[in-house]
Amino acid sequence: MKKNFTKMIAIMMIGVSSLAFTGCFGSFALTSKVHEWNSSVSPKKFVNELVFLGLWILPVYELSVVGDLLIFNTIEFWDGSNPIAMAPGEVEETQIEYAGNSYTVTKSQNKIAIMSDATAMTSEFQYFPEEEAWYLMNGQEKVKVIKNTKKMMKELN
Repeated sequence: MKKNFTKMIAIMMIGVSSLAFTGCFGSFALTSKVHEWNSSVSPKKFVNELVFLGLWILPVYELSVVGDLLIFNTIEFWDGSNPIAMAPGEVEETQIEYAGNSYTVTKSQNKIAIMSDATAMTSEFQYFPEEEAWYLMNGQEKVKVIKNTKKMMKELN
């Protein structure tokens, strides 16, 4: 009896959470792009399902969700737009105040730059389509932050 009651409470909590939090957390554009790519791998559903399971086992979906949660949806929450979903040539600039400091966030397709107005220090994230990865840029040096699924699949084969 106690086991059934616990299951019922868990199901009710999931149901209430799904209704309460709908639309409050961003568009998950990166995860959607991974899913779109997954669905275009083959015209056969069976192959797409195997790739889908493989991408969950290889934490591709997990990494794209984390990237959306920590970077892109946060930007979308504060600014109202997601840099993953921007059109070529489109540029957006926003002022953000946080903990008494002012920051300028400049977004364009495949690039996000965050500049501290007080210190003029800039952090820049850039996507390189040929490498299918996002990098934190430091001049000409770059540190890989997120790797795209196509590249991961090629390296595994």
